[in-house]
Amino acid sequence: MTPQKDARSSAELPHIIDAHAHAFPDRIASAAIAKLTAGARWMPVRAVFDGTVAGLTAAMDRAGIGCALLCSVATRPEQTAKITDWSAAVASDRIVPFASVHPDCPDIEAQVDRIAAAGLKGLKFHPQYMACPLDDPRTLRIARRAADAGLAMEVHAGYDLSYGRDDLGSPAAVRRLHEAVPHLRLLACHLGGWQRWDEVLRHVAGLPIYLETSYTLGQCPPQVLEAILSRHPAERLLFGTDAPWADPAEQLARFQALPLSDAARRAALWDNPRRFAGLDT
Repeated sequence: MTPQKDARSSAELPHIIDAHAHAFPDRIASAAIAKLTAGARWMPVRAVFDGTVAGLTAAMDRAGIGCALLCSVATRPEQTAKITDWSAAVASDRIVPFASVHPDCPDIEAQVDRIAAAGLKGLKFHPQYMACPLDDPRTLRIARRAADAGLAMEVHAGYDLSYGRDDLGSPAAVRRLHEAVPHLRLLACHLGGWQRWDEVLRHVAGLPIYLETSYTLGQCPPQVLEAILSRHPAERLLFGTDAPWADPAEQLARFQALPLSDAARRAALWDNPRRFAGLDT
């Protein structure tokens, strides 16, 4: 499916970017939502829209969000090229897809180059769904090629709702990934480590990597959240929702209430995600 272009120009859209959202091809969206919802182990989850690109765009409209970075995850090597093709097909002024390279692909460099050649801006890596730690040599291989190709990289950080307590996406592993590929535009989702925010303070806060707020606001203890925000560079903070697993309007309201300066809030909603995703180049 190819979404229709918004009738408004990009300059007329709300200057708010969701740095972490999900949608699926129409033919599998219903099954994907059902499977992921049933797989949640930590707490019950529900989808706030049907998992399609049209559903995501409608949720963005309700929240007043102009653009979203659409994150896909290849859970098998053979999905890599298909996700790249679908991502290129749904790209628009409002939907900026991040494709995915599975770490067991035999041709990692070629697949990363294919993403760049398609005009996409980055890729998403999920250590639990890919059964591969963030500091694994295969991950570093993807990250190095992405950096060389000028792509950004989002990584799931911390525990995952569908898995137990593991160290695949630990804040310490986030730090090791950054140290191994320091020239990569790296974003650690869920404020650098879902349900491991004390470790974020020890290993991630203050580093020149990007953090986003999805599935964090209302869960991270307020004192820890304020400590991370005060320690991390303001130009590296982004707003994210993890839609459809959280309501974009609710998440935006929670973000607007954070103890940030007006300048820092505006930057996190617009300038910082544009810089991270390379939308200004």
